[in-house]
Amino acid sequence: LWVNGLWFTSLVVSLTTTLIAVLTKQWINEYMVLPSGTPCDRSRVRHFRLIGLEQWHVPLIIGLLPVIMHVALGVFFAGLIIFVCALSRYMAAALGSMTGLGALAYFVSNVLPLFYANCPYKTP
Repeated sequence: LWVNGLWFTSLVVSLTTTLIAVLTKQWINEYMVLPSGTPCDRSRVRHFRLIGLEQWHVPLIIGLLPVIMHVALGVFFAGLIIFVCALSRYMAAALGSMTGLGALAYFVSNVLPLFYANCPYKTP
């Protein structure tokens, strides 16, 4: 029962994140549409839209999407390890080790840019 709860939570979070990503893409596409009129009018409309995007925290929402997906992936792997643990302790240990290595790589890719400015591993 625990495992199913974790997996369904992961599924719902992943699908909700995907929906929000599609919505934000539509919002950005609306921002990119060039309105008709003089260059001054187009500039004003575009600036008006930009202020709206910033006031409604669209950049923050876009920045949080990968983090939410990472959380969903972590919940899924937790459920997977619990599920496999009931089948075989050895398989669970192997799966846990691989998941731990992946989590370590994720952690390192988040920490390295703090120490090296030219590090290309920039994650949220």
